[in-house]
Amino acid sequence: MTKKRRVLWIEDSARYDLVNMAAPVYMDGKYDLFIAEDASSGMAYLLKDTFDAIIVDIRIPPGMDKDWINLHKKSGADKVSARLGLDFLYTILGDQDAEINLGDSRPRWITPTKIGVLTVESQLELDQHLKRLQITVYQQKRAETPEEILLELIQKILAQTNNDGRGAQSQCVI
Repeated sequence: MTKKRRVLWIEDSARYDLVNMAAPVYMDGKYDLFIAEDASSGMAYLLKDTFDAIIVDIRIPPGMDKDWINLHKKSGADKVSARLGLDFLYTILGDQDAEINLGDSRPRWITPTKIGVLTVESQLELDQHLKRLQITVYQQKRAETPEEILLELIQKILAQTNNDGRGAQSQCVI
């Protein structure tokens, strides 16, 4: 039996999108989908386990971790202006300008090719960040976004991970 690929989806409205966007992922049967609804929960997953694909929304709340709460307060009055998803991406990729530095606890298995962004922000708004972080899988959420988009993003991430030679590292058993 083939092992299912592990996917982490960090999305504050996942429970509302669960029926629409996650259903095709579950029906496909090839993936174990883990869902985090805030930065703290997403970070907890990443510090504990490895994943084959990570999909991040840009507008996520801080959760319960004091570092994320403080960054949220510093960055903006709400999740729209705070855009904690960007800070989350800078943090997990170990960027020198990350507001939260994980130091030696940063998971080294996380690479830009394992990450996709699914958000309401336009690519134009995020372009400089995506280029700097070397994230190439992006999809803007709109009212007419197809239900299969989450599944398609997972497939794109896994295809590029396998093509860049880093896929073997993500195949380890958890």
